[in-house]
Amino acid sequence: MKFWDFRGLTISQLRLLFLVREAGRPSVGDLAAEMMVRPATLTGLAERLVVQGLIRREHDQRDRRIVRIRLSEEGRRATDEISAAGRAFVTAVFDEMAPNRLLDFAACLEEFAEAAAKVSQRVGDLGDSG
Repeated sequence: MKFWDFRGLTISQLRLLFLVREAGRPSVGDLAAEMMVRPATLTGLAERLVVQGLIRREHDQRDRRIVRIRLSEEGRRATDEISAAGRAFVTAVFDEMAPNRLLDFAACLEEFAEAAAKVSQRVGDLGDSG
């Protein structure tokens, strides 16, 4: 059982919750763009979280056409619990590993990050030339 299963959340719902947590009060349009879905799809996803009491929808005070999403207190509690459970899981995994293997793992991650940065730069350079 995954640590978020007890709340009955899908990966998409979980992602939406954490995007809202990070952004504060993002608009439906901004969230849809971030998740690369249509606003209508995002609205359906958000509706399920509203029903569960994890988020709230509010009209923007300056432009009533814009709908903003924010975490409810229960949503904040849920994301805190899920974050803590995730950290505890990763810590337990690391505790199972030999210290020298953890150092090897960290070195591999650093090498991966450096390679990814180089590839991203090359891909970015290709995009800039057109």
